[in-house]
Amino acid sequence: MNDDQIPIFAALGSGYSVDTDGRRLPTVAIDASDSPEIADLARVHAVEGVGDVRTEAARLDDTIVLAIRMSVPVEATFAIAFDVERYQALFDEVIEQGSLVIAHTDPERAATEHPQWLAIDIDGPALASQLARGA
Repeated sequence: MNDDQIPIFAALGSGYSVDTDGRRLPTVAIDASDSPEIADLARVHAVEGVGDVRTEAARLDDTIVLAIRMSVPVEATFAIAFDVERYQALFDEVIEQGSLVIAHTDPERAATEHPQWLAIDIDGPALASQLARGA
């Protein structure tokens, strides 16, 4: 992969994860099987701590591209592309809660395998601003 290119994953589905306090967290599923460095981020952050995560959203026609940049404890950048209409309810939850869980393994097996997924903070007002650009 060229250093100028970042992996872009398509949102494959959405739903909710439940944290230890019983709070429902908006969750998106991606297929990171071809990007082990991205699939391993949740484990690294669980071991090393959350670190520095920044997000930026951009609207391109009917698509929102959410770029995620991490600099601590590891450096990684990737993006997720969402169909605006299909994921509007997810966006509403993300904007309200200011967070998103990224499921990089099969959500159907989550109840039995208990994978570590990556939870990140999202700038809700910035995401809302990008969504409004196409309205």
